Amino acid sequence: MRNISYILAVFLLALSVHSEVIWEILPESTNVVSQKSTQLKMTATWTGYETISVRTPRFKELKGALIKDIVSYNESKPGVGGVQHTATYVIDLLVTNAPGSSVETGLIEVMSRGLKDSEFASSDLAGVTLNVRGAALPWLVIAVSLAVVLVAALVFLVIRKKGAKKVEALPEQNLEEEYLAKLEESKELRLKGEQAAYFGKCESLIRNYLRAKYSIADLDSFGEKEAKEMSVDQRMLRTAKEVCALCFNVRYAGYEPSAMEEKRAYDFLKELLIRNKPNRQKETDELYI
Repeated sequence: MRNISYILAVFLLALSVHSEVIWEILPESTNVVSQKSTQLKMTATWTGYETISVRTPRFKELKGALIKDIVSYNESKPGVGGVQHTATYVIDLLVTNAPGSSVETGLIEVMSRGLKDSEFASSDLAGVTLNVRGAALPWLVIAVSLAVVLVAALVFLVIRKKGAKKVEALPEQNLEEEYLAKLEESKELRLKGEQAAYFGKCESLIRNYLRAKYSIADLDSFGEKEAKEMSVDQRMLRTAKEVCALCFNVRYAGYEPSAMEEKRAYDFLKELLIRNKPNRQKETDELYI
C-alpha cells in the first residue's frame, strides 16, 4: 500500500511540472529564387503529460517576402520521460526581393500556455536570413520558349490574314463561388460530429479567403490602421478574428462549442462570401455576427 501511494505521489508531481517548449526553425533552403515560393518549417516540442496550447508564430519584422499560407499539424507519441508532443507549422513564403539581396524574417514571436496558466507566455526567436538569386534558365528552355513565341506569332498572323472571328475569353473564375463550394464540403464534417476537423476547415477557409481577397497575410496581427488604409470593413475583421479564435480553442484548448457556435462559424463565412460576390451586395444586407 505504501509503494502504491509513493508511485501515485511521484506521478502527480510529474504532472505538476511545467514542460519546457523548445522551438526549431528549418528553412527549406538558405538560397531562394526571386518571385518564387519557399517553405519555412517551425516545430515546437515538449515532453510530459501536461496539455499545452501553442499559437501560430508571428512574424513581426518580415522583409523581402510575403506569407502565402500557413499549414499546421500536431503529433504526440510515447517517449522517455513522458509523452513527446510536436506542433509543426509550415510557412509558405513568396520571395519578393530582387536577386542579390536577401529575405530577413526578423524576430519571430512564439506563444504557449499550459492549462493552469492564465495567459500565454510570449518570447522572440532569432530569425533567419535567406539569400535571393535569379531563376536559372537552361539554354534549351530559352530556345524552346523562343520557338513557341515564333510559332504563336505565325499562327496569329495567318488567322488575322484570313479574317477569322475573334475568340471570346473565358470568364474570370469567381473567388466567392469557389469558397462557397468549399464551405459546403464542411457540412459533412459537422453532420458527422467531427468538431475539430469542422472548425479547422472553417478557420482555414476564413484565413485563406481574407488572404486572397484583401492580401491579409496574418489575420491576428492585422489592425485597425491597416484596415483603414486598405478599406477593409473593421466590423467584419473583428468578427473574423473572434471566429478564428473560437476555432483555435476548439482544436487545441479542448473547448466544447455549442450548436449556435457551430452555426456561427458557418454562417459568418457564407454571408461574407455572398456579400462579396460581384453584383450581389446590397445596402440592406446584414453581416451575421
